[in-house]
Amino acid sequence: MNELGKKLCDIAFDKQKADYLLAMREESGNVAPVFISKGEDIGEANIDYPYQLVTILSRIYPWLNKGKIAIVARRCDEKALNETIKRGLFDGNRIAVIGLACSKEQIKKCRCNDPVPTKVDIGEPNNGVNTDELMNKLQRISPEERMDFWVRQFKKCNKCFACTTNCPVCFCEDCVLEERTFVAEKGIPPGLSFHMIRTFHLADKCIECGECERSCPVDIPLLTLRKMALKDIKDLYNFKPGDRETASPMLTTLEGELLEDDTHVC
Repeated sequence: MNELGKKLCDIAFDKQKADYLLAMREESGNVAPVFISKGEDIGEANIDYPYQLVTILSRIYPWLNKGKIAIVARRCDEKALNETIKRGLFDGNRIAVIGLACSKEQIKKCRCNDPVPTKVDIGEPNNGVNTDELMNKLQRISPEERMDFWVRQFKKCNKCFACTTNCPVCFCEDCVLEERTFVAEKGIPPGLSFHMIRTFHLADKCIECGECERSCPVDIPLLTLRKMALKDIKDLYNFKPGDRETASPMLTTLEGELLEDDTHVC
């Protein structure tokens, strides 16, 4: 166990009284998620690589009926946890956040304007960046030129579903992108409806982690697309995803009450 691992275990098990810890470690030259119980050796802990541990937590959580889980979380991870907790997918009392501040290099790569977790336990806070050069460029050209750009990008799509599989806030049990009623086109690449439905479906819960863009094997600038949709939601509804209390304006009735089904809010 390296010094970072000792520090993470101390925060998780001694300070936060957690029963489990979800983090990252290096093993055999690769960095991957690790999930340990109190008293286990975490190994060579690593925080250098952004990885959506909230997605991993969502796979583990249904199998753990009790116990408190500590998770190493960047600001975007923290916001993803907030979105899932307020929709009833996680019990917030069972989740302990170990706040990880992103490096300047990571902030620049993600074009992140909100990089500092509520409480920083690991790393040094750095200022965010307020510009996405591609987004600025696209906003300066005509709607027709903008559409041509995205059509060219979407033609590269091989419909691998990496963007949905790795997204921490893509948690619907039945995905509309696999439903022919909504996405009728067969074959590859999928039609525009595939990407437009996903964009608008995430517009009130995307936390700008960039996992969709990192996961895309053909380098479609999906994070820029998400940022553009989020800007519209902010301009139209004065709403930004990521806090635990505020209900989405797209999930409320005209009277302002929250829409719910028998289990949880989608």
